[in-house]
Amino acid sequence: MANPEELRKQDSNLPKRRRKYPQSLVTKSLWVLLALVVVAWLISLIL
Repeated sequence: MANPEELRKQDSNLPKRRRKYPQSLVTKSLWVLLALVVVAWLISLIL
């Protein structure tokens, strides 16, 4: 695996929009859960 310090230096050379940080699995699963809750709520409003 690459050295985090080197990656940070390479990242700082890029414009801010192009910087990519790994999104943790927990964060992704929280967004999915939130989306499911919103969809279920919308369905409950319709039915």
